[in-house]
Amino acid sequence: MKVPQKIEADGLRAYERVCAFEQLRRRRLPVIYCLFPLLFVVCGFGSLMGNRPELAVVCLVTAILFSVVAWLNWRRLSQRYAKNLEILAELESTYGDELPWIKVENHFAALEQLKRNLEEERKKDDGVEL
Repeated sequence: MKVPQKIEADGLRAYERVCAFEQLRRRRLPVIYCLFPLLFVVCGFGSLMGNRPELAVVCLVTAILFSVVAWLNWRRLSQRYAKNLEILAELESTYGDELPWIKVENHFAALEQLKRNLEEERKKDDGVEL
């Protein structure tokens, strides 16, 4: 069954978003979402120690604001990620191996299997020669 072009484009867009979110959620997003509030907390405590309570309050309120915004953004991204996964699962169940990203993933999986097989053969050959 041929995949319609619009469905293929929507699926590719969802696939790219899923891959991007999976890469970002490993390290970048948590660091970014923690770094800015932490920076303002440190500045707030530094201002408090420097006897500037007004600036300390502003920094601490800003840190709380950044934390809330980061949490809301994380929730929005997680919901979009779940929605994109649902789209991909639906397309995969409907079209199967006809989807271009499935073909690419299958190709890479076959290459990895070939590499593992070659490594196993090399290890067997090296073990026989000893």
